[in-house]
Amino acid sequence: MLIDSTLREGAQAYGVSFGTGARRRVAELLCAAGVDEMECGWVGMEGLEDFLAWAAESLPASCPGGSAPALSLWSPCREGDVREAARLLRIIEAAGLESRLNIGAPSSALHREKRLGLSRAEMAARVRAVVAAARSHGFGYVSVGLEDISRADADEALSLAHAAVSAGAARVRLADTVGLLTPSATAALVGGFAASLPVPVALHAHNDLGLATANAVTALEHGASFVDASALGLGERAGIAALEQVAAWAVRARGAAYDLSVLRPLCLLAGQSARVPVARNRPVVGEDIFAAESGIHVHGLLRDPALFEPFAPELVGASRRVGVGAKSGCAALAQAIARLRPGSAGQGCDAGLLARVRALGARLGRPLTDSEILAAL
Repeated sequence: MLIDSTLREGAQAYGVSFGTGARRRVAELLCAAGVDEMECGWVGMEGLEDFLAWAAESLPASCPGGSAPALSLWSPCREGDVREAARLLRIIEAAGLESRLNIGAPSSALHREKRLGLSRAEMAARVRAVVAAARSHGFGYVSVGLEDISRADADEALSLAHAAVSAGAARVRLADTVGLLTPSATAALVGGFAASLPVPVALHAHNDLGLATANAVTALEHGASFVDASALGLGERAGIAALEQVAAWAVRARGAAYDLSVLRPLCLLAGQSARVPVARNRPVVGEDIFAAESGIHVHGLLRDPALFEPFAPELVGASRRVGVGAKSGCAALAQAIARLRPGSAGQGCDAGLLARVRALGARLGRPLTDSEILAAL
C-alpha cells in the first residue's frame, strides 16, 4: 500500500542532504514501520551504490520478521539509465531482496514537448522501448510513472499507460507533478485508470495546494493499490503526501499493520536532516497532539479519552498530557490536586482556587508547572 519516498523524493527537496548515517537510520526506521516499498534514490545519486550494498547486508535485521520491503530506484525514461539501474539493483537481488524499477515518463503535452521534444507517438514508442529494455535486463517489476497527470489529456495519458503495460510494466503510477488535483478529481482519475488497466495503479501526489495527503487517501479509497509518501511529506517544493498521516489513516480505517510508534523518531530524524522543525501540533507526530488544557476537552478526556482522540497516544509512541491554566475547569484542577497531593483525592476545587489558577495561567501565557499549582493551593 505505502511506497515510501523519503530517500528519493525527500532527498530531492531544496537544501536537503541525508548523510550516510542518517540515510541508513531512515531506512532502518522505515523497515521497522513496515512500509511495503522503499524508494532508495535515483539513478546517478551520489552514494547510492554504497547504500544499496549496506541495505542488502544489514536492512533485513531491522524489519519485522526479517522481511525487508521491496527496494526500488527511480529512473528517467532512458535506456542508458535503465542499464545502470539494473547494475545497481543486482546488488540487492543477490541478497535475496525484491527489487523494483520506477520509470518516469511525461504524460502531458506540455512536458512531453518542452522537455523531450517528442510527439505523442514518439513518447509511446520510447516508453515501450525502455520498459522492454528494463525487462530484458532482468527487472521482474517495472513501474511507469505518468508525470504531470493532472495537466495531461486523459486519452493520451491512458494510451501511454496501455503502451507501458503492453511492454511489460507491472504498475502504473500517476504523478500529480505540480499538485493540482483535488480529492474529487483524484477519485475520478484513479477510478478511471484502475478500471481500465490490468495492473495496479499508484498515486504520487504533490502538496502544492496542501491536498497531497487527502488525495493519497482518496486514491486508496477509489482503486489505487499504492500511494507514495515521505516522512513529514518532504519533497520538491511543498513536498508530497505525509507518510505518518497516510499510515495512521490506513491503520485506523483499514487495520493495516504499520508500526506507527516508529514514525515519531523517523520524522524527527528526517526533520533534523532537512532542517524542517516538527511543529508541536503536527498530525500524528507532534509533541502536543495529545495535550489538552481547555475545560470541556479535559472533562471529556477524563470521562473517556475516545471522546476527543482519534486513537490512543500509545499507538504513535506518545503520551497524554493534561494542562492546568487559563482555560481549565474544575475537572483538570481536581485531577492535578489528586496527583500532587495523593491524600486529597476527591477534594476537588473551589471557585476561588480555580480563579487564582486561571489568572496565573493567563498572566504567564501557558499551563502551570506542578510547583506553580502547589503554590496556588
